[in-house]
Amino acid sequence: MKARSELERIDFLLHRDGQEVTRAYVQVTLHTYCSALARPEHYASTPYYRWRFEQAVQEFQQWLDEASH
Repeated sequence: MKARSELERIDFLLHRDGQEVTRAYVQVTLHTYCSALARPEHYASTPYYRWRFEQAVQEFQQWLDEASH
């Protein structure tokens, strides 16, 4: 089963909840994922999950950058 991209989730939230709620979700989740990656004891730092979290962080940042223009 292919992992659902964060951009797909963001698109879903935009349609369901609107721009303001989606931006808040992205900002909070981005902070949470970055914090998890910074903690070696968190499972997000393990080789199996690290790239997934890093990819999600990139997608969140990309969306925030594009949404601010």
